Amino acid sequence: MGGRGKRGFTLIELLVVIAIIGILAAMVFPVFARARESARKAVCLSNVKNIALAIQMYLADNNDTFPPSEHRQEVIDYFDAAPGGAPDRWPGPCHAEETDQGVAYRIQWYANNANPYLTWPVVLDEYVKNRDVWRCPSAKMVAGAVFILPGPDWVGYLRANEGQWGGEDGAGPCLQATFPTGWGGEVTDSILQQRTAVPASAFGGGGGAANKAFVQTIATNECILYDTKMVSIQDPVHALIAADGGINRNWMTMGLVAYPDLCCVECGGIAQYSWDWPTADCPNGDYCPDCPPLHAPYRNVHEGGPDQWTKDGNRHLGGVNIGWADGHASSVSSRAFIAMGENGELEKTGWLCYPATSAAGHEAFCGAPPDPGMTFLYNTGPAWNPFGGLY
Repeated sequence: MGGRGKRGFTLIELLVVIAIIGILAAMVFPVFARARESARKAVCLSNVKNIALAIQMYLADNNDTFPPSEHRQEVIDYFDAAPGGAPDRWPGPCHAEETDQGVAYRIQWYANNANPYLTWPVVLDEYVKNRDVWRCPSAKMVAGAVFILPGPDWVGYLRANEGQWGGEDGAGPCLQATFPTGWGGEVTDSILQQRTAVPASAFGGGGGAANKAFVQTIATNECILYDTKMVSIQDPVHALIAADGGINRNWMTMGLVAYPDLCCVECGGIAQYSWDWPTADCPNGDYCPDCPPLHAPYRNVHEGGPDQWTKDGNRHLGGVNIGWADGHASSVSSRAFIAMGENGELEKTGWLCYPATSAAGHEAFCGAPPDPGMTFLYNTGPAWNPFGGLY
């Protein structure tokens, strides 16, 4: 007597099972994603904390004074002469075109930025020990050792090779992160090799970092804290010294800290500063022309409003990690951080591009309300002053 054959699954049964598995996966994957990001957030917060503690150790060894700026008059005079000149690949000199006050500020900034031994990761290297501490595993946009200069006579080297370097595209020593040999991996001399170690992404560079080059995605407030004595900080608990950083690795504003992975977060389109002030018309909310195509998804600072900024621009489930001047580190939601700044609770940070960062600022500067539909990073903002009272 013959037995009956084994009965298989019907097509309907298989489809039902697959549908159930798909529904369960759709429910579980976001939980896994949040768990992974929570782990990355914890690693990043630990790194920020270690940097904050390294700065505390440096202060203890240096009379409670933050790392210095470039003080040598001959160096200041050199950059005051607008040096530069370069092949087409690296066009332009280190020039300053702002007001008299702005020129002085810019010249000092050039000198500080070009000195490979003043950048804080180099200064703090003996305290940090492990250079990977400068990385956040959640970062979308990166900075790092861009222009590599052999030393120790880096100024003499610049003078001797003045026709071989520039700066307008961010590749020269004046406008980007200059580091000594040993930080660029296989790039040991950017002038000789005609190559940057990490792309000068803030000004349109592209491609990947050189092999073993130093990459930095946790920023410091060095451009604001040069030569600052700790005693001059009124509220160390709310004064920024390190935080999640994007393409800007050595200076901080409220927008750059709150949304480090959103390109041109303060100046992009909604601020006249990004349109060659004072010759440009008032902003209309278009994209930032200097934001590289690599970061096109993050171009429009106003697109989608705060909900979209939070999704695209910050790193850690709606927030960022911050190291404070008293040595502690904490996670703060991006919106709460912006609110703290607008309420006057923060120290050593502020607005980069004042006009049009708020609707009130747009109307005060342009003489008319903003176009309907424009969304702004801040609710309020002060009258614009490009180089005085920024912070």
